[in-house]
Amino acid sequence: MTPQNPILAALTATVLLMGCKEEENRTVDYYSSNPEERAEMLATCEVSDRASEDANCVNADLAEQQAKRDQDREGFQKTFGDPSFD
Repeated sequence: MTPQNPILAALTATVLLMGCKEEENRTVDYYSSNPEERAEMLATCEVSDRASEDANCVNADLAEQQAKRDQDREGFQKTFGDPSFD
């Protein structure tokens, strides 16, 4: 065996293993309509080093912000009613 073969084998194995971790990117709409999945992803992203670069983390976070905004809007409308600008 030449010295290049172990290096080539290690690089090939690394590339193949990197492909195994790839998961499907979900949309903001998906996470908005699946709160359990959103919570799981946010928990995973909380301990991830590169959460800001992961599309699923970003989309889950945007869906969470949207859900909180909608909840705040509903609470406001229950308390103060619909705004009237007559």
